[in-house]
Amino acid sequence: MAKNYKDFSYFESRPDIVKIFEDLEGFLDWCRLEPAPFNEADLYNRESWAWRNFDKSRRPKKPYTGERKPYLGNKPRYNA
Repeated sequence: MAKNYKDFSYFESRPDIVKIFEDLEGFLDWCRLEPAPFNEADLYNRESWAWRNFDKSRRPKKPYTGERKPYLGNKPRYNA
């Protein structure tokens, strides 16, 4: 029996393809906001500084607590 392809969506069955296009659009938007050269070949390329900076900008940030580490001097001694 033939399969009904009208109800079949290629992108619903392939979330990895959707992720690639979403990352490409996000990278393009980031390159527009930051004056960085956009090249599609730099997608997922860790040697490209533009992709590294884009990837770093998407990481979650640590919340700032306002707490500082105490000054331990020039040669700190740790209590074990």
